Amino acid sequence: MAAAHDIQHKINAEVDAEPDAVVEACRRATEALGKHARMHFNAAKVTVEILPGLSQTFSHVSPVVAVHLRPAGIGRIQVAAQVEGYMTRQSKVMGFIPAGPKRLVGRSYFFRFLNALETELGALDPAAVQRPRV
Repeated sequence: MAAAHDIQHKINAEVDAEPDAVVEACRRATEALGKHARMHFNAAKVTVEILPGLSQTFSHVSPVVAVHLRPAGIGRIQVAAQVEGYMTRQSKVMGFIPAGPKRLVGRSYFFRFLNALETELGALDPAAVQRPRV
């Protein structure tokens, strides 16, 4: 798939949980990637940087996933996860002629993170309103 299509995948959910529990769910989803991700957070946003390379030292960050946390009523949190920044790669013929679609760097880790986050949010609130990813 092309990178433009991949970055449109996102998660939107309303979860019946405290913000700290949602941040903890994001941490567990990040841990599913092991050394290929790191997380930063504050009260309104969790940022997950995916490191697709063999080591963190020599890896570029791609994509950067922002998980926005907003109040959605008493005891409910609206969670919106989407790509905030990314890098692409494209095959080249003879070393310089672009050939084929641009691919998202870190694509497999990105989708693994989205699946893990969706699972963690479902564990917090099985009745969470989750709209399908595009």
